Amino acid sequence: MARAHFGDQGRKPHERVVSMSIDVPEHVALVVRELEARGHRAYVVGGAVRDSLLNRVPKDWDVCTSAIPDEVERIFGGSAVSTGKRYGTITVLADRHEVEVTTFRRDGTYSDGRRPDVVVFSSDLSEDLARRDFTVNAMAYDIGRRAVIDCYNGLTDLERRVIRTVGDPRARFQEDALRMLRAIRLGAELGFAVDPEALKAIEDGHESITRISWERIREELSAMVVSPGAGNALRMTERTRLLRHILPELQSCLAVPAAGWAGSGPCVENVFEHSLKVTDLIEPVLHLRLAALLHDVGKPSTMARDHSGALRFFGHDKVGASLARQALERLRYPGELVRRVALLVEKHMFSYDPATKDKGIRRIVAALGIDTIRDLAKLREADRAAFGAGPGPGANMAAFLARVREVMAKGPALSVRDLAVNGHDVMRVLGVPEGPEVGEVLAKLFDAVLDNPELNSRDHLLGFLHEMKTQGMKTKDVPRKALQRSEREPEGKEHRGST
Repeated sequence: MARAHFGDQGRKPHERVVSMSIDVPEHVALVVRELEARGHRAYVVGGAVRDSLLNRVPKDWDVCTSAIPDEVERIFGGSAVSTGKRYGTITVLADRHEVEVTTFRRDGTYSDGRRPDVVVFSSDLSEDLARRDFTVNAMAYDIGRRAVIDCYNGLTDLERRVIRTVGDPRARFQEDALRMLRAIRLGAELGFAVDPEALKAIEDGHESITRISWERIREELSAMVVSPGAGNALRMTERTRLLRHILPELQSCLAVPAAGWAGSGPCVENVFEHSLKVTDLIEPVLHLRLAALLHDVGKPSTMARDHSGALRFFGHDKVGASLARQALERLRYPGELVRRVALLVEKHMFSYDPATKDKGIRRIVAALGIDTIRDLAKLREADRAAFGAGPGPGANMAAFLARVREVMAKGPALSVRDLAVNGHDVMRVLGVPEGPEVGEVLAKLFDAVLDNPELNSRDHLLGFLHEMKTQGMKTKDVPRKALQRSEREPEGKEHRGST
């Protein structure tokens, strides 16, 4: 059996019990009361206590107890699910809600940098609180006494608005290196400062973040990016040297002057700082924040001076889209989110030509999608605001949005799904089986409808399909004027030759 080493978790804490009331959901209170009725101690613990004291709505409600896992299973029977029994955690289904119930425990060493090799179940609440990451997360709430139990000065740190580890920060970060990123993320989320001693420990141990899976890093990064203090948090990841391991594409922007600066002295702002400003200025939606953060990552590799000595970044949008895709795929983001962010980065320099005809506008909308166009306007507005420009997305983008609204009001089809006929109609009229030819026919119809939205009626399109069948036309041979001709034919002739 492996031997357990407990480090600074064994010191004697100073327990502070403070009377205060927390509004605990009934399903959580039921779990606590049931454990207490069986002779065990049970408390609400962790982030739910912290958030309640900050008047925030808790996301999860966790319970810690003196009952060992086998006993928790016996008490709750079929409502108990063994989700982490080795580590003392049983999930209880209470009134259609999941409540994690974990036995008081002490943790041994963390060889894998994530979970303890050995846990020892305990009857001492203070030992359980000692193993937690930050003091503001190491408080328990006694429902019966309506009191917060604070052994590690969590209440004081809440009042001072500081993120501090329970005990030695180096020991806490060695146990799980993700806590380095979590400290910064939690500070950004709550608007708290991070304890300087913890920041020094992060800087000294930054390389240990490479032991953490990309999926776990992604979750912390996502929460950080959509937090109110995203920009400051990302600056902190750079200063503590975490960023170079997580987003080297963004790290490289530190050396690049922003906005084509052409002066001879030091640049007042670099692309990294500009990107953080854009991130803070756009609404806190993940794909928008990631697009804002990464929209200029193509600049370092495309930087060049023109004849006047000014910096130019030709093609940085296309290069940036590739680098953004590379970064997000490395972080294991879902494919659809990667696609959306990369498209925004690629198109963020889009410029509207007022001479574009309506069919050209329809093709742009069909290619990008109306949601992407709206997102591009939001990104443009934040980008301009970061440079100190006036409100709004700028005259060019504003004119484009107005033109899109004008064209959309005419009711154009914006995708094959918007056609007045579908694949079943194509198969029925042409007598072809399901397969690529059906898609090719629909694409041909859609192409024509983009040029002239008035063609998108069921009579017109069915008439064209019947004409295709009668004349034996192949899809690739169908000229657009055939559709125009079918539009002009009398309604009674549209179904000639049908059976």
